[in-house]
Amino acid sequence: MPIRTPKLSCSPFLKPNSTRVPVALLALLLSICDGFAEYRFLENWSPAGKGSDVGYFLDTPYRSKIDLSGLWNYTVEGGPSGTVRVPSAFDFTGTVTFERKFEITPEMVDKFQFFLVMFGTNHACEVSLNGDFITSHAGGYTSFYQSIPKNTLQVGKENVIQVVVSNRLDPRRTLPLRSNVWGWRNYGGILRDVFILAVPLLSISDVVAGSTLSADGGTATITVGATFEGTAETSGLENSGGKRSSSFGMYVELLDKITGFLVAKSQVVPLSHAGNDWDRAHAEVRVDNPKVWSPESPELYFARVFLVQGTSKDFTVIDEYDLNLGIRKLEIAGGHLKLNGRQVVLKGVVWQEDHPNFGSAMSYEELEKDVAQIKSLGANTIRFGNHPPHPYMLNLCDRYGLFAMEELPIAGAPSSVLAEEYFVELASTALREMIVRDRHHVSVLAWGVGDEFESSTPAARTFVEAMVRLARSLDNRPTYYGARLVESDNCSDLVDIAALNLHTQDLKAFKKQLEEWKAKNAGRPVILAKFGTEVKHGNRNGYSDPLSYEAQARFFMQRFDVVKSLNYDGAIIWSFNDWKGDRPSLTVTSGDPWMHSMGLVSYDREKRLAYEAVRALFRGEKFVALPMGNFAAGAPIIFVVSGLIVLIGTAYFYNANRRFREGLNRSFMNLYNFFADVRDQRIVSLIHTTLLGGIIAIATAIVASSILYHFRQSWVLDNLLSYILVSDGLKQSVVGLIRNPLTCIVYFSGFFFLLFLLMCVAVIVLSMISKAKILLYHAYVITVWSATPMLVLVPVGMILYRIMDSPIYVVPSLTLIAVLCVWVLLRLLKGISIIFDAYLLKVYVLGFLSLFCVISLGYVYLDYTQSASMYLSYMYHVMVTSQ
Repeated sequence: MPIRTPKLSCSPFLKPNSTRVPVALLALLLSICDGFAEYRFLENWSPAGKGSDVGYFLDTPYRSKIDLSGLWNYTVEGGPSGTVRVPSAFDFTGTVTFERKFEITPEMVDKFQFFLVMFGTNHACEVSLNGDFITSHAGGYTSFYQSIPKNTLQVGKENVIQVVVSNRLDPRRTLPLRSNVWGWRNYGGILRDVFILAVPLLSISDVVAGSTLSADGGTATITVGATFEGTAETSGLENSGGKRSSSFGMYVELLDKITGFLVAKSQVVPLSHAGNDWDRAHAEVRVDNPKVWSPESPELYFARVFLVQGTSKDFTVIDEYDLNLGIRKLEIAGGHLKLNGRQVVLKGVVWQEDHPNFGSAMSYEELEKDVAQIKSLGANTIRFGNHPPHPYMLNLCDRYGLFAMEELPIAGAPSSVLAEEYFVELASTALREMIVRDRHHVSVLAWGVGDEFESSTPAARTFVEAMVRLARSLDNRPTYYGARLVESDNCSDLVDIAALNLHTQDLKAFKKQLEEWKAKNAGRPVILAKFGTEVKHGNRNGYSDPLSYEAQARFFMQRFDVVKSLNYDGAIIWSFNDWKGDRPSLTVTSGDPWMHSMGLVSYDREKRLAYEAVRALFRGEKFVALPMGNFAAGAPIIFVVSGLIVLIGTAYFYNANRRFREGLNRSFMNLYNFFADVRDQRIVSLIHTTLLGGIIAIATAIVASSILYHFRQSWVLDNLLSYILVSDGLKQSVVGLIRNPLTCIVYFSGFFFLLFLLMCVAVIVLSMISKAKILLYHAYVITVWSATPMLVLVPVGMILYRIMDSPIYVVPSLTLIAVLCVWVLLRLLKGISIIFDAYLLKVYVLGFLSLFCVISLGYVYLDYTQSASMYLSYMYHVMVTSQ
């Protein structure tokens, strides 16, 4: 099947991929206005998979599929309408209604019952058929199916199916939660296969298969449990009329996956039922000299489960349910993972379900290309760290020989979210759907119950206990979660595998935290579940440049030596491929704040040097020596140049203009008399006031830009910007400014001067409230001249970036600047009391009370819209306890 390029559907008012306007204010206005958003669809358009490797509901002679892929009509809520080919992903946030028609023949209605099957629809959807509501589902990456009542179908006529999809997420009431930074792209739409499954009126509804291997590996027993749906009456078959029936039975055939030869066959097991409910039936198949599955030798079998009518010697097949099986013995013994009696060391990658042409609606061809590259890497494990993958990925892992670590999309959740009953129900439903869909896959190594949530609290412990208990009731494979809090983690003893994510770039801290984690979880399997480093695409400057290809390769070589020396049970690289985030990030260095370039291959799947280095590591081969290069990091000269210009200009005006000099001296040395003169109409030049305001605004902008540039790699600042700025478009503009100091200084200078004007307006409003008669001139002068201590920042801005390079000076520097700001605020309030001729203490109280109210209102708004309080608390906890 050819790979189709994506189709772009856009609002008629905007051109796709329009040139970015280099004006921050315009960018802000555009980001706030949702009406200017681009409505972009990334089309897969692959028909529903057929055959014995399609993930879910394999094709059999007794079943039929009505493929619903292809052209659908769509309507964006509050936006355009048109046609789009499904499966596809829409790359915007909103609600989209999809609609198409299909036909059902009278013959099919008489023979079958029908189910709607959706492999993945993100995030929440409601389905109706011919105007009748059918079902709703929340969770974009877990597959689901729903029976279709026959009275909703129009036989011999066109049926209209409508699917309303919304990908809007919430910071506390959806699964996944609304992403902060470094999350995955929240594409919306019907992302994966969608079809109507027609099964016999009496059919097999579900099959659970397991295998046990004898101690010597000479024999294996396949146990198959099946459930059934429908009745003999509705099926038109003979009714036994009692609880016990010899008229219906089940048996299993086991075939070699490659040759198709019959390996073993079970006896026909009679079925029993009470009323309309059929009892679960169990059958066993014994295999002599079985072929066992392992990453090195991924041997598979093919199981065919038959529902039959008649006796064990003379019967008619009614339904067939097929699935792929593997035989292996996975256990935890001696504190390590063992496969078929031998210790296994995991060598894996985190795979991100994202592609430049398809988004998360990846085609079968692209999925297999990724798996083939991962296998060629020498890996034996894929961690699906974001969410359950396309079910076809599990088929590929079975066939290629790759362990699959599959987990819930619970990333960075605060404990207060984990404690909410509603969220626990969401997680339980998603975990059940994930395990029930994929538990027959031999490649599944373990079930994950989340990643980097706040695992140090009693609420988190209660949550993990509930998830592990549910997982073990559905399947016997190990459980895990990705921990981030090394010292304060309180839940790792509840799961079978102690998995740790590490984000530190310091090699000594990396080793220290690995040692602490292993000591804390002695006697149990421990793995490094996620670690990696960013790279700038195309950077080949040598490993002295931390963003070069060589530095990325060296990063993994050094850290794998540490992991090996500590006898860990494996390590998972973050990540195989680059991916797009859902929020713009300050800490990315790719040049695009939405693109996370941590892959061994690029977003376009171009191999980097680290791919070859990791391949050598995984295969136990030698790798070429890496060039060091001659990279030397330096502070942007713009801070020194701009500070020097402002310093020289200030000195010139101070010495050249007597009135300006006297005004500065008096405002510093005798503030009361200075503002009293202003109150008594002793004029201070507006030109001098504006000049001073401009100098202070520029000096403050230099300092602010220097501080932000210093913290440009700070995970804390990155998240804070997301909370405070709210709009992703606005944050993207601010991120661009922070990473471009010259532009930042220019725009921040304008911002701080505008802040002077806003404070001036606030003083005027305050005067109206207090019925004090002052002129706009008074408000303008006291606002600007009260800030004269900020002139201290002129020389400070020149050297602040260098000073903060030394960690011991960061806190004192920020404290000094904070004290300076408080001093300016006190001067402003004193100036207001003089101009208003009011009692100073009263002004202080009212001023700080007003400031407190403004900050509180802002905080309440952020907490209401983004649940900021719980996430800020979690951020603080991570920052304190993970150091």
